[in-house]
Amino acid sequence: MNWRIVSASVVGTSHQSRGEPCQDHCLAGTWCAPDGAHYLVALVADGAGSARFGKEGAAFACQEGKRLIEESLGNRTGGHPTREEVMGWVSALRAQLVVHAAAAQTPLRDYACTLLTAVLGPDFGVFYQIGDGGIVASRNGLLHPVLWPDRGEYANETRFLTDENALGYLQYTLWDTASDDVALFSDGLQCLALVYESRTVHTPFFSPMFAVMHQTELESCAAWSDQLALFLSSPRVNERTDDDKTLVLATIDRRIASA
Repeated sequence: MNWRIVSASVVGTSHQSRGEPCQDHCLAGTWCAPDGAHYLVALVADGAGSARFGKEGAAFACQEGKRLIEESLGNRTGGHPTREEVMGWVSALRAQLVVHAAAAQTPLRDYACTLLTAVLGPDFGVFYQIGDGGIVASRNGLLHPVLWPDRGEYANETRFLTDENALGYLQYTLWDTASDDVALFSDGLQCLALVYESRTVHTPFFSPMFAVMHQTELESCAAWSDQLALFLSSPRVNERTDDDKTLVLATIDRRIASA
């Protein structure tokens, strides 16, 4: 199972005006297990604006999170990751971040970040997140919100991997069928990607991008990622949101998958 993947993280105009870097991070790729099974592993993390090292926390969460997932998948003998396994991944990731913060003699909260993850195998999809941002995926040809942003109890509040009760805030969903298209995005794109009144996907935002990806050669995805970054930084998008923006798009290479 081969996937076309494009991704980009760009700084928001509000951060630019304050001379701050983008605090989002993402990682996505395909991984082949020892038994020959292919998986898509995609992660997005958004460092808290109030966190001193939120950018570093987001990068750590994606890099170490991906490593832990692939290590676990390599030890599997079939089936799909359960909620208990996913909780183990998140618990291990948070423990690694605790060690990292301690080594730097820095409070854990200084690395606060959200976490969104998708793991898709040949016949299942596992999705989980802590905090805001969103994940959408296709089922029967239509895009659906897989998980909904967790905004916390108050406006402009969310949950973080560094929270003491992080596992209590974990959202987990299993799809027992494969999905052709999946997208993960940070909260800077929520207003463009989702329709809050109906809790649905704003399909016109995604459809043109997936349509292009369905026709894009695998070796051209890196260049398309550059174009995605330009789009996310465009006035058209910045008029709607001034926050950092991250978007990961992945679609099955249908010609190879059906060959």
